[in-house]
Amino acid sequence: MLNSRKKDNGTVGLDIGKYSIKVVSLLKESNKKTLTAYNVKKVPAGKSIQEQEALIKEALSEIDLHPRDVNLSISGLDVIVRFINFPKMTREQLDNALVFEAEKHIPFNVNDVILDSIILGDLPDTGQMRVLLAAAKKEMVNSKVKLIESLNMSVNVMDIDIFAVFNAFTAGNKLQPDKANAFLDIGHTQTDLLIAIGENPYFMRQIQIGGKDITSAIAKQLAVPVEKAEEYKHGIGLDKKEVIEAVDSSIAKVFDDMVKEIHLSFNYFESNCNLEVDEIFCSGGAISQPRAMEYFSKQLGTPVKKWNPIDEIGIAETLSKTDIDSVASSLAVSVGLALRD
Repeated sequence: MLNSRKKDNGTVGLDIGKYSIKVVSLLKESNKKTLTAYNVKKVPAGKSIQEQEALIKEALSEIDLHPRDVNLSISGLDVIVRFINFPKMTREQLDNALVFEAEKHIPFNVNDVILDSIILGDLPDTGQMRVLLAAAKKEMVNSKVKLIESLNMSVNVMDIDIFAVFNAFTAGNKLQPDKANAFLDIGHTQTDLLIAIGENPYFMRQIQIGGKDITSAIAKQLAVPVEKAEEYKHGIGLDKKEVIEAVDSSIAKVFDDMVKEIHLSFNYFESNCNLEVDEIFCSGGAISQPRAMEYFSKQLGTPVKKWNPIDEIGIAETLSKTDIDSVASSLAVSVGLALRD
């Protein structure tokens, strides 16, 4: 799925997933943001770095985008996020203390990671402040940067997937400051979960269950190749009752495993923050499964809503709103990235 008709000077968000590459270009003028180009390009299984390079080049050239730099995101087991309470201190003091404190909270050797932090605010009457600590393996980050540089571009911003999703949501939606909301981005290899109180993130987790697990479950249940299972997952070729039942059963089993992990996360958050999750907002390609939202709402006992990251963004006249809406859920990360300066 792609669309564009001309070059622009917009900000480009590039989401390089294992299942697809998503590109979004936003033109920002004053307070107005306009989607000028987008592309969703399928990534064939087992592609090498060199082949990924070619696919990214194609994803950009197909929509006539030739950016000097892009905003990029990372996720996976090489990325760790922690929310830590620190004694109140200045930004400079925090930077000086970061390596020492990180050693207590991350499972990596601090010499092997790139560290970053954000001061989220003071904790009233405690003399402390909340800090978001992020750590990413240098090897993984450097490989992403080299990949982009091999295409004669540079990386302007590097974010974490679920925070890009949160950025996209808060750019167009107001959140009540005393309410806790969860954000689920269900991708091919994993599901990212963020819980926020108002616009302040309080909990983040990467659950290693995603769309590929649904495909594998269908393939195993029906003893069919992965390619055929992928078609069944997307509702293609479901012409027999027993096949439909097997596909529904396979999807339910994977969603049940996901729900168990989400419940554990909610329980941890609620016991620590003494606040229940009010609503869940879902994005990601895997939520296109029929009845997915209804299923999650029932199992989690919390309203679950699908949201469109393009709803509060203008659309260039050359683009079709209908076409965009058909892939919008998978564009949450790339839209959030393109919104970054």
